[in-house]
Amino acid sequence: MQNRQSKINFITNGDISKVIMRLSVPLMISNLTKTLYGVVDGIYVAQLSSEDYAATAFIWPLQYLFIAFGLGINVAATSLMSQKLGAGKKNDAQNYAMHTLIISVIMGIVFTAMLFFVSPFALKWMGVKGSFLQKSTTFLQINAIGLIFDLIFFGYQAILNAQGMTKSITVISAISSLANVILDPFFIFENVLGIPGLNMGLRGAAWATVISKVLLVVISIGVVRKESEIKIDFKEFKYNSKIVKTMFGISVPASLGNSGEAIGFTILNGFIQSYGTTTLAAFAMGNRISDIFNQASMGIGMALTSIIGQNYGAGKNKRTEEIFVRANSIITFFSIFAAAILIIFKDPLLSIFIKDKTDIELWRQASEYMYYSAAITFFMGYFSAINGYFQGLGKTKFTMFLSLARLWLLRLPIIMALKYYTNLGSTGIWISMLLSNAITVGFGFIMYMKQQKKLAQD
Repeated sequence: MQNRQSKINFITNGDISKVIMRLSVPLMISNLTKTLYGVVDGIYVAQLSSEDYAATAFIWPLQYLFIAFGLGINVAATSLMSQKLGAGKKNDAQNYAMHTLIISVIMGIVFTAMLFFVSPFALKWMGVKGSFLQKSTTFLQINAIGLIFDLIFFGYQAILNAQGMTKSITVISAISSLANVILDPFFIFENVLGIPGLNMGLRGAAWATVISKVLLVVISIGVVRKESEIKIDFKEFKYNSKIVKTMFGISVPASLGNSGEAIGFTILNGFIQSYGTTTLAAFAMGNRISDIFNQASMGIGMALTSIIGQNYGAGKNKRTEEIFVRANSIITFFSIFAAAILIIFKDPLLSIFIKDKTDIELWRQASEYMYYSAAITFFMGYFSAINGYFQGLGKTKFTMFLSLARLWLLRLPIIMALKYYTNLGSTGIWISMLLSNAITVGFGFIMYMKQQKKLAQD
């Protein structure tokens, strides 16, 4: 109890840079672990064929469409619980925690069934045909089974994150990702270092992921029971419609923003596929590599939700401004480092994924996208910080608007304009990615300044 109180006191009164880094670094490591798993998983699948690799990237927006609603609940729960803890109302935080887990389980069951059955129809609607359709459908349907475990984990993650227990989240994610990396080759290939494997190919990669998600939930339950100040005891649970209404009031805009992005990325993938699987593979490779180096900035943005939430709950509005400014200064430093790495080590990084070195066109497109990714990394970090700030305040309508505007009002129209009115080819996709992120971040900072001015007047 005293340890948790000191954690809350540290977040609301401690040195700002230390607060940001102490909560962010574990999230950076957690995100990096997950991203590195994605890279390793991609390397395994790329050994099968470029089509198998492209299928793993192509289905992600459809899967994320359902995950988005779970993330919305996660954001709402983290924001509300952190505000209650900052205000010293632990019992209220526990009520929100139990409602969060029940909602997550119900949503997980419904969404798992929906995604499994809608998969083949959605992929056909996106224009997928032949063997690529068969592979994409199989991979998506198996991953759908793991969706319920994703949503349950988001609930437990929110409980830990609201308390600033980011180290626990890191350990849980690391164990799950390590299990996934170990299982992957044995499920995918026929033989691994002389040991017989299951030889399931792409299906094996999907099943290994599902098993690791089950492990994720099991460990999360144990950690919350043992270490969390917010205790989960469903014998004491009493349904409260006001709590549910409050949670959905915050989660729905966040979910709509995320799901709107997912739908947009589904359409975006359709546009990219129209350029050919080579462009789609180049896009996926560039994103997976740049994601590794974006995790430091993204971790800061994630930590801001609970940091801003607790300080806002404690009535420290001026401190929220100082936290946001300091966070963006740190993000700038990390982004300079990330951009330099992406440019200097571009070729060695791409060679990890490109199995056929004679595929000149794939190499050209992926190499070109890496330069754009280096510039985009700055805006990804700032966008994450803006999201974390508004989510901490519970102002998810702002984050919804920014997410939807970035994709629907900027990226997709720019892509279509450059495709039909220029001869830029795949370069038009990279340009649209850069411009949409830059413009959105600029507008996000304007919204932040207006919001902070309003807080200063309260």
